[in-house]
Amino acid sequence: MVKARSQHRLRSAVLAALEEAPRSRAEIARLLAVSRSTASSAIAELIEEGVVETVDDHVPTSRKAAGRPGELVALKARHAYLIGIDFGRLSFKAAVSDLNYRLIDELDCAFDVDISAEAALALAVEHVEQLIARNNIDRRRIEAVGIGVPGPVETATGMLHPGSILASWVGADIPRRLSQKLDLPVYMDNDANLGALAESRLGGAVGSKMMLYVLLSVGVGLGIAIEGEIFRGAYGMAGQLAHVVTDENGPLCHCGSRGCLEAQISVNALTRSLEPTHRDIAPVEMLRLAAEGSPGPARVVADAGSMVGRALGALCNYFNPDVILVGGELTRAGPVLLNAMKEAMRRTAISRAVEHVEIRPGALGDRAELFGTLLFAHERARAELRARPTLTANSGAIEGAAS
Repeated sequence: MVKARSQHRLRSAVLAALEEAPRSRAEIARLLAVSRSTASSAIAELIEEGVVETVDDHVPTSRKAAGRPGELVALKARHAYLIGIDFGRLSFKAAVSDLNYRLIDELDCAFDVDISAEAALALAVEHVEQLIARNNIDRRRIEAVGIGVPGPVETATGMLHPGSILASWVGADIPRRLSQKLDLPVYMDNDANLGALAESRLGGAVGSKMMLYVLLSVGVGLGIAIEGEIFRGAYGMAGQLAHVVTDENGPLCHCGSRGCLEAQISVNALTRSLEPTHRDIAPVEMLRLAAEGSPGPARVVADAGSMVGRALGALCNYFNPDVILVGGELTRAGPVLLNAMKEAMRRTAISRAVEHVEIRPGALGDRAELFGTLLFAHERARAELRARPTLTANSGAIEGAAS
């Protein structure tokens, strides 16, 4: 009887560990402080019963850390779906997945951050309806929709803070309005937070105690994950790396300050700085030339890396992270960016704070924020269902949810 109770507790612990995200057998064993064989035995029983299943790792093979397994264990996804929408800084992405975040279909197109809220809503509705139609999805089986936006989102209201790069969206209740148009629950968060969430649960920072996710694109973002949970601060404003002032006499930022990091090292700011020698150069071309070592583009990207690295040095003193992952279009410049970041970070932080810090590109690439929208939607939908115990298994929103 004692053995039976122990096995039941182990099964429950395995299922609880898989509630957050798919995990490897080794990771489950480590989390539960049991041997690999003990964990594998419990997992094998759950697979045989049809409660859990094995799934492929979301991380592309070329980006996996040494020794990272290609097979994960996940709660068995019944016939239910999640939809993610990433209003990126240069592109728009929408995807539908199962409850284990395996992408079923995705769409993308160019995106302009100066677009109005109304036009953005129309774009989102068009792409979501297209995903639903071409995959023959029963709308009642869609558990939730997640949105990622390049701006700080207020924790209490779920709306954008003033000073966002999406200036015309401030004051618009995007989640509520999109929910009304789609007749689905919708949840919204900052894109850097979502990138950090995805990388810490599915990507290059699984198992990290303290990770920083730096997003470098048309804007600058920072997500902070502590043991897989996003740190948002009291009001959702944590991680405003974009508005760290590095030059009080620098260029005017859209937030109203001068010399903010974003105003100086965003992709658009860097292309403007090349105007004297590379007139009308496109961001993609600038990054390609920088990666190839072309003197002008390589210099402005390296200078940007140094500026970010100095800010990261201070963050290492504050947070003492074990890993820093970098995402966004600026990473296409490759080592010229990352090497400058590393050098400046180590030069400006105390040695003990950075001696064990790894800094590298995110493992999920340009899909990190998209995976984050799916994770966030699932997490919020489940939290709301747990808070409403009167709902029954016959309710459309949870009919197909994994138990």
